[in-house]
This record gives sequence, structure tokens and C-alpha cells, in this order.
Amino acid sequence: MVLSRLKIPGGLQADLTTYATGPKWETGNRVRFKQGQPEPIGGFEAYDTFDSELGIPSAVKVWRDLSENDLMAIGTEKRLHIIKDGISYDVTPVRATSNLTNAFAVASGDATVTVTDSSHEAVAGDYIVISGSAAIGGITPSGTFVVATVTDSNTYTFEFTSNASSTVSSGGGGSIVIKYLLASGINKPTPGLGWGADTWGNETWGTAASTTNVTLDADSWSLDTWGEDLIACRNNGKVYAWDASTGVNTRAAVLSNAPTTNRWIQVSLPDRHLISFGAHDTSSSDPLNIRWSTQENNNTWAASATNTAGDQRLHLGDRLIASINSRGQILVWTDQGLFGMVFSGDPFTFTFRHLASGCAPISRNSAIEQDGITYWMGEDNFHVFSGREQVLPSPVRDAVYEDLHPDYLPLITCGTNRRFSEVWWHYTSKEGTDFPNKYVTFNWVTQEWAMGSLDRVVWQDATGWQKFPFAFDSSGRFYYHEKGLSANGSALDWSIESGSLEIPEAGEKLFFVDRLIPDVEEQTGNISFTMYYKKWPSGTESSKSATITSSTTKLNKRVRGRQLRLKYSSDATDSFAKIGDLRLDWREDGGR
Repeated sequence: MVLSRLKIPGGLQADLTTYATGPKWETGNRVRFKQGQPEPIGGFEAYDTFDSELGIPSAVKVWRDLSENDLMAIGTEKRLHIIKDGISYDVTPVRATSNLTNAFAVASGDATVTVTDSSHEAVAGDYIVISGSAAIGGITPSGTFVVATVTDSNTYTFEFTSNASSTVSSGGGGSIVIKYLLASGINKPTPGLGWGADTWGNETWGTAASTTNVTLDADSWSLDTWGEDLIACRNNGKVYAWDASTGVNTRAAVLSNAPTTNRWIQVSLPDRHLISFGAHDTSSSDPLNIRWSTQENNNTWAASATNTAGDQRLHLGDRLIASINSRGQILVWTDQGLFGMVFSGDPFTFTFRHLASGCAPISRNSAIEQDGITYWMGEDNFHVFSGREQVLPSPVRDAVYEDLHPDYLPLITCGTNRRFSEVWWHYTSKEGTDFPNKYVTFNWVTQEWAMGSLDRVVWQDATGWQKFPFAFDSSGRFYYHEKGLSANGSALDWSIESGSLEIPEAGEKLFFVDRLIPDVEEQTGNISFTMYYKKWPSGTESSKSATITSSTTKLNKRVRGRQLRLKYSSDATDSFAKIGDLRLDWREDGGR
């Protein structure tokens, strides 16, 4: 018998047939590669600071104010929140305020409160904040409520926390104040159904369209900081500022001189201009227009000879897609080109250079910068920019792109995990339901790729006072990553599986294996080890399994064939292992 070492290089190769993949790792889940060897990703733990009923996060920002308070901003389709000292505060902007008299009606034994407010513009699901009301029917409406139903343009209802004890048709006194918060939006791309949504003649006259080519964008946020203050903008909405010095009980307020509609915002560094992308140009919204405030003043946007405010319409493409601060410039993508936006001072403030074409990101949040190099997921390839744009070769490209759900491409998001030199992209697969449920990672040091399943809609690397990477799932739940060895107390369910291996010395003959020596270190929890073997690439495959414990020295398993595949996996609650090179005790065993 001959003892042979099977060395498998790091990284997944998922785009070839199993036989063509050869001695490489073909598939895996929740596994990364460290110096070429596979090991499970770190565990994650849920943290219940954020109320998931407040919506699904689309953006998060972490910073520290001048008083050394640790702050986190979270934007959802429903609200804008600040987390301070582990407590969530609602700072959602107010869109309108009504001062009313006897505007409430209640019925005995019912928690429904009917509100009369002329031209309220509220829709079901919007949030309102009520103060100043006198008691009516045994209840005193005060606090934050959700609009339940809208009767007409002057009347709507909400549910109080208890039933009224008597019926009153008009009450609440003369000091009722209702603040209408920024209207609730949608958290995913949604078909725009209704009258006028379909092409002419496709539906019966006078009926709402049941199919459409119109897609409504998700109401996602962009967040940045201006000194210690937060700047926030919801897609195609206004720009808001939250003043940290006034405290968490103060709401974000509109920047009155900023463009009235904006796709997203960003603060340029180090020159400090507040930039709006897809900005209103004072007469209409322009999807290619970029506007910026004057330097060090985020509410002065009208250009003059005495300030640095200005605008620029890019000439290539139909709409802006994404932007990111990079070394010495801001990278800006349209649907057809990549531009460098460089601070140049007087007289133009910013100059724009066309850097590349045909490399648009697949979503606004699919690009990330690390040490002056920018990585992004494009419409049909991964890309990198380090002075010039290049396609990033990927042995898992087909496996990822053929699995993308076409309806939810705008929800693709990414982030870094600098501790392990990784970029993570989260996407919705064809088998997924609405929100990202899978990921693909790239190690920028070793050039290795990995894939897996994980429900995450926002990802943020460890930064500032946040010592661990963190993320939100599609239910709005918050998780710290790289903590522990479990999936919030459950098994990580990690696995790694190779392509077809052959023992070269066997040539065209069969091999016979009767002993295996695993190379596993730092093991926690049992590992399931499976060998799949067959004689021909299209032949019938058989398998044998064994359990590797922390005390396993060898496995006595007999298999016979020409091709061999290996799989390591674990469903232990706490599990970790560094998987090295397997050794096989084998001999030639005929040619049939």
C-alpha cells in the first residue's frame, strides 16, 4: 500500500463540471480559506437593540460625536433611527404638522380612533405623533401611532392601545397637534400596477393593469456624516440633517436649500462638499445630474462667484448608478460609463474624467473601496479599479450570475471583512424570496473565492467603536459577526466539497483505498466526512461516511474506483476546524 497526500488548493472552482474541476474545492457553505486551507466562517450573535417591526434596514452609519457618544444611524422604509447607549430613538423627519380642534371620534368598546384633518395626505402604514389631546371617551390619544385605514382625503383611522369607554363624535379639545412623519415607503422593487401602468390596449378600458413593465424603486436610504451630524436622504427624496448637539429627542430636519429630489447623497473628502446624485436641477429631476453645496456649508447650493457650489451633468448614459469615495477622487458610475470626480478648486470645483465604459455596478450598493482599490459586482462580471478598470477573474462567476433573481438586483449589497481580507456581496438567488439570501466572497490577498447561504440585507465592517462586523437580516434583526462558533445558538451548518480527485500513479487502473489519515486542527464539534467514488465521470456514484472527532487519528474505510470526491461538514451547534491535507493508503486494483 502507498500513503499519498491529497493537496487541494484554496478557493472554490464552481464553474466547471465536477470532473473538470479536478483536485479543487467545488462547492461550500459558510466556509472561508485561510492560507489556502478551508475553515468555517466565524459565528454570529443576535443583538436586540433595534426593533425589527420598524422596517427592514437599507443603510447604516456608525460614528462618534464631539462629546464622544457612540452613535449608529439606521434607515428603513418606515423610519430613521439613532442608536445611542443601546437605546433606539426615532428621528424620522416630519413632513407636515396639523393643529386641530376636536378632531377625534371614538366608539364605546372600540380602540379605533377616527381623525378628521382636511387634506391630510396620509396613507395606511404612515406614522403619526400626537400630542396636546384632551381625554375623549375615556382615552387620551398621545404618542406614536400607525395610520390603519384612510377613508378619504380628510379622514383616516388609527388604533389606540385600549378601547374607549363611551361614544364621542367630536372631541380631543382645541390643542391637538399631529405630526405626520415621512411617509412609509416600500422595501423592495415592486411592480407598478394600476391605471396607466401597462401599454395601450393590453387591458380592458377603465381597468387597472394586472401586469406592467414599470418597477417602483425601493425606498432605500443613503447616510453620511457632516462633522458630528448625520446627513440622510431617501431615494428620490429630500435631504435631511440630524444635529447631534441637540440630542436624540430631536428629529432630522430638511435642508431647505438642497435639491428637492435626490437619488442619493455623499460627502466628499477631504474638501467637504455635500453632493447630490440624480439631483433636481431647479426645474426638473435629472437622473444624470450631480449637484454639490458650497464647501463647509451643506445648505448653500446656489452657485455664485463667492462660493464653490455647482453642478455637472454627465454625458454618457441614461442614469447615475453608484458612487464611492476612493483615493484622490470619487468614482461615479452611470449605466454606461465610469467617471473620476476630482476636487480641483477654482474655477470649476470638481473636474470629471471618463475612466471606462461598459462596467456599470449591478446596484447602488454593490461597490466597495479598500486601501485605494475599488471592487464591485457588475451587470455580468466582477470588476476592480486600481488606477484602471479591469474584469476581476472569478471561478464562481457563472454559479453566481446564473443564480441571481432578476427582480431583486437593486437589493444587492456588499461590504468588507478586513480581518480576513474579504469582500462580501449579498444577493437574492432564484430560489430566494425577495431579499438577499446568498453571498459570494473574494479574498483580495489570496485571490480566493467562496460562496454560501446567509440572509443579510445590510453589512458593515468593524469600524470605530464597533469592534465586530455587523449586519441586518430581512426581518430587520441585528447580528454581530465573527463572534462565537454558532449561528446565534444554532448550528452554522458549514460544508466544503471537492471536485473529482484522481490518484495519478494509478493511471487508467482502479485504485483501492482502505485507510485515510485526516489533517484537522483546532477542532470543536464533530465533523462528518464523506467520500464519493465512481469509475467513470458519468457513472453511478457511491459514498461512504465517517465521523471525525477531536481524537480521530485515522479512518478505516474501503473504496474502489477511478474518481474520488471529498466532503467535510458539520451540524454541531459549536463547530470549528482547520482542514489540512488528507492522506490516503491505497494500491492499484485492476482496470475494470
